Amino acid sequence: MNAQTEQAAGYEELSSADFSALESWDPAKVVITPRMAARLWLQTSLRLTRAQKELHDAIFANDGSDESLDRFASARAELDSAEAWALHVSRNIPRYR
Repeated sequence: MNAQTEQAAGYEELSSADFSALESWDPAKVVITPRMAARLWLQTSLRLTRAQKELHDAIFANDGSDESLDRFASARAELDSAEAWALHVSRNIPRYR
């Protein structure tokens, strides 16, 4: 997790391994409770927001060095991954209100 991102006490963030496992799961075989769905939607939103901020920061910190270009590429890849995950969640997890 980014050291600059604040986190609520007791909040457990999904790891990359958790996202990988969830991406391969079959929604027809897993019962998603309203609480689980709300948690996944929240974490998806937070992941997208964080990835967008990191990309924005990388764009404006670009000084042409290899390090800044690597930072940009990494941020862009994370945003792509976060967007793919958000699409997966929106297609497979009902939104309880």
